[in-house]
Amino acid sequence: MRLGQAASGDSTSGPIPEDLRGLPVAEAELVRNYYTVVRADKNPNSLQNRLIRAGYFSASAPRIFQLIRILVAGITFAGTFVLLGWAKPEMARGYQLLAVFVATAFAFFLCNVMLERRGDKREIEYRKLFPDFMDTLIVCVDSGMSIEAAIDRVTKEFLKSRSRDFGLHLAIMMLEVRGGRRLRDALSLFAKRLRIEEAHALAVLFRQSEELGASVTKTLRVFSQEMREKRMIRAEEKANALPFKMLLPLAGFLFPISVLIVLVPILMRVVTLLKSLS
Repeated sequence: MRLGQAASGDSTSGPIPEDLRGLPVAEAELVRNYYTVVRADKNPNSLQNRLIRAGYFSASAPRIFQLIRILVAGITFAGTFVLLGWAKPEMARGYQLLAVFVATAFAFFLCNVMLERRGDKREIEYRKLFPDFMDTLIVCVDSGMSIEAAIDRVTKEFLKSRSRDFGLHLAIMMLEVRGGRRLRDALSLFAKRLRIEEAHALAVLFRQSEELGASVTKTLRVFSQEMREKRMIRAEEKANALPFKMLLPLAGFLFPISVLIVLVPILMRVVTLLKSLS
């Protein structure tokens, strides 16, 4: 399989396979490393796959992440030990060590939490970029390109100027197509990698249109319009929920201040009047 040839060899050196020569050298190396990871590691929750989800495609990313975790844990260990010795010198040594180890473990696992948060941010970024991807794809298809050529052109556009991570996922999808995988199957895997609703909907819609023999251009245009309508509905829902969300801050902060502004002059007059009467 050409897909296997594209992923074979060292992920950081060696000649770039023919299927990757349409990409810049740096991006081709990252895509090749992705396939090295996919072939060797089928667990989606492994460190390498979580790093890829967060946008770290480099072969050295796991080593760098482990080094960062060790450094953060070491700094937390030393800092907590010194801080407790300075702030609580009377604390028993056993309790100090327990507090130090708890803080170190918390810092160690905090790195995992930050990695997951970065992955969630990537998904939000992909969701924002997806309408641009659809618009550019429709323009390319309308100009007479085939759907594969249009996606390939959009891939290069995203790699050059918009979002390299999103472009890398598109490049991976096109590499799968060149390796012999059907476009609808490659789109399904693309949706699984992005983990966003819009990509899953596009994969299902493309599969259905292909099975029914519908026009790809018309299908993409209808999907793009529906996606924009959904985004508008989400924006309207957020706008409608805003007054309710503002109720608690208004009641908790502004209302007491307003009451004080109104009542303080009255109370001062009452106190002055009582003093004059006494």
